[in-house]
Amino acid sequence: MEEKPNKQNSPGKPENRPAKKPYYKKRYKPQPTKKKFWSADKIVSLSAMSIALFTLVVLLYQSHILNKQYELTVKQQKASVLPYIQLFNGGGENWYSIKIQNKGLGPAFIKGLYIKEGDSTFFHYNLYNLYEEQNSDTVYSYNSGSIFDGLVLSPGEEWELFSAGGGSSGLAKISNFFDSYFGRGSKIIFIEYESVFGDTWITTSGLENKTKEEYGDFEVFYYDGYK
Repeated sequence: MEEKPNKQNSPGKPENRPAKKPYYKKRYKPQPTKKKFWSADKIVSLSAMSIALFTLVVLLYQSHILNKQYELTVKQQKASVLPYIQLFNGGGENWYSIKIQNKGLGPAFIKGLYIKEGDSTFFHYNLYNLYEEQNSDTVYSYNSGSIFDGLVLSPGEEWELFSAGGGSSGLAKISNFFDSYFGRGSKIIFIEYESVFGDTWITTSGLENKTKEEYGDFEVFYYDGYK
């Protein structure tokens, strides 16, 4: 085999070396940090909002409970002084009377006496005057108590609106006249009264006792000289 002669560099000539590749230093590019949704600030803010909302709910519930307790207290106070006026009539062989009595627990403040005939309601204050206006006979033996705004009946107290005596012959017409207001007809006597709390009731000769709201509004007419 033939040996390949070694290549020798000529004197004075630079040695041929392979060219070095340029060196490029890689620069580090930091990756953007991903923001966390549940940051400390958000957790603190959300906690504060939750506490505030919970506190509001508790306050509203406490307010509701206090209102219920107040309403219950007011009802108990009203019930402890509740008046109850009853209007009734009665008679015997020699007498006839119409009375009102407070059968409630508290005082009753009388507002007025009214006569309802059909669809018309008239203000009155004295039942003897009512009888006298519609009858020509003379009642010789009678007592009559007027009803006026501001009259107060204590619990258990009675007030006689009208009474008459004089024997059965003289009482027949009187009892027949007033009994027509205590039946189931269209004519009734009723009284408006209040409690110390200002709640208003209507009691009637038909043995009804309702709040004024339940009874309903009514237009009042006045006889001559009653205004």
